[in-house]
Amino acid sequence: MTEQQPMAAAPIKYRDDGEVDWANMWENFCGLALEGGPPHRGVEASIPIQIKANSQHPNYMQVYAELCRGIYEVSGLSAHISEAAEWLAIECPIVGQAQWLAGAINQEHVAAQANGQQLWVPIHQDFSLKSEIKSVITVVAKTTHYWTEHLPQSVKQSFAIQAQFSNIGQKLKRLFGRN
Repeated sequence: MTEQQPMAAAPIKYRDDGEVDWANMWENFCGLALEGGPPHRGVEASIPIQIKANSQHPNYMQVYAELCRGIYEVSGLSAHISEAAEWLAIECPIVGQAQWLAGAINQEHVAAQANGQQLWVPIHQDFSLKSEIKSVITVVAKTTHYWTEHLPQSVKQSFAIQAQFSNIGQKLKRLFGRN
């Protein structure tokens, strides 16, 4: 099976104050790669985990600020630096949402993982606005839009139930001294 060509890049829109207008960048989204649509990036241009991110580098905080602002504008979710400098943590309301988003974002050729209720996406001091920053924000916008507007409520509820059973299982393991 041949992979579809990546989706075409939308032009960056700016507000009157010169900041990127993330909330109004897209008029619609194509289907998710998870659902057979084109991935956001091609395999050759995928965004992997940046192992040597340096949170002390001057550019890191600029990348961090723009990612947090853009992610909030497109999804309403807040983000912060995770336990590891190469990951930005996005707070999701439920564990299942973080897990589903991570899987969907990986299909778009951007690294992502779930850590409890957090969705982790890559961050690096060398990310540029027109490439990696835009891509990370785009895949968060695309997948959270799909989660909110298109994923059936029954699927979301099954994720919530699955998380509750997982929590019960973890508590039982601790209770009986089995990790």
